[in-house]
Amino acid sequence: MKNLVRILVGGAVLSGSALMLVPQDAQGYSLIGGSLGIAQRDHRLYNTFTASGANNNTTEDPNLPGYVGADLAIWKAGAEWGARPFGDGSGDPTQANLGDGGANFNFFWNGEASGIGGTNDNIHSPISGSSGGVLAYTETPISDGWRIRYYQSWSWQDGPGNVFSGIDLQGVACHELGHALGLGHSSVGGATMYPTISGTGTAQRSIATDDANGCKAIYGSLNSAMPQIDSLTGSLVPGGTVTINGSGFSSNMKVWLDSDIVDSGATGGQPFKIENLVGQNGGTQLTFTLPQTGWVTGSIHVKDATHNSHWALSEGHPFDAGGGGGGNTDTISLTASSFNPPVGSTITFFIGQGPVNGTYILYYSFTNTGTTINGHPFDIGPPDGQVGSGTLDATGAASFSRRVPNGAAGRTAYMEVYAEDSLANVFDSNMITISVP
Repeated sequence: MKNLVRILVGGAVLSGSALMLVPQDAQGYSLIGGSLGIAQRDHRLYNTFTASGANNNTTEDPNLPGYVGADLAIWKAGAEWGARPFGDGSGDPTQANLGDGGANFNFFWNGEASGIGGTNDNIHSPISGSSGGVLAYTETPISDGWRIRYYQSWSWQDGPGNVFSGIDLQGVACHELGHALGLGHSSVGGATMYPTISGTGTAQRSIATDDANGCKAIYGSLNSAMPQIDSLTGSLVPGGTVTINGSGFSSNMKVWLDSDIVDSGATGGQPFKIENLVGQNGGTQLTFTLPQTGWVTGSIHVKDATHNSHWALSEGHPFDAGGGGGGNTDTISLTASSFNPPVGSTITFFIGQGPVNGTYILYYSFTNTGTTINGHPFDIGPPDGQVGSGTLDATGAASFSRRVPNGAAGRTAYMEVYAEDSLANVFDSNMITISVP
């Protein structure tokens, strides 16, 4: 069954309104019925907009890397419905925080598509012509996916700031994505899901309390068990070691990255997954090696693979391929045989991807507030001591073992490798956390 929901300029005319369910609590929002499972959280754009203003913006935002123009506008439209702020919440000049949903729901932006796809492929795309005052419409049912079409006849504008003429693509996309996740129109003036817009529609970029309440009615209020991403450390280059700092990381986690597959069907909507990851340091860290291929710059999410509830997929965070500080920062790989070694046991440290035949020092600290050594930034706090030192081999690797001393009981230490090559260039590793019970 296909349910068409439309937004119009001027009088409110709703197609298919008999299919909508009105809540019993007298809220302004209404529900279409059904919800998007985690496998249907992706969205992409087939960017063939002909309006001159639809792809004016050619400047990337550091909180939303890799995309500009209409792509960036529609990515932000989805991020606004997120459970928590996307990254640091910046990226849109018209609102203080990007990500105001507060429900167990997060869209997953997966970039470009190569065609309009089918009605269940979760793709945004323009459509030729016009239909009276209709700007765009969403094809559902949502349980199997959706498709959103934007009439080319309108003067679409991509921002990224306020739009003073034409129609704001981001605002309309935010409204239509509300339909895609299961909301009908709201009777509350000023809500994103109100059936008409005034002016350019920029105000619809930021969802209102009624919109957030409607999202919560479908997916439930934000569960504290939802994985959370606070920051990334490490080398965001192929083969690099990346550590996600946050919370809610259990024994069976997945990382979702933007896939490099671009097609017009469901295949391109699938995230690139790194699986079978185990949370460390009390579920506050997740470390993985970045594969050589298959992913692109965009966003990163964490999925709790032991659950398929709406809360199991985290909010998004920017993932800028080639980032991680740049230069020689976090280019060395550091891991250990145990992250919770008991007193008296032996722990082995493994170093890789260092400068060939270079020298190294493994520092430890009881703080992770950051410091500088020989002008080079480190993630650990001011170094309190050395765990060991030596020379890397011809592959840039080394390993050594140490006994856990009695005085380490009940303490948490942060460790990071310092290394120099033959030209005295300084390199460092990802930071690891060792907690002794």
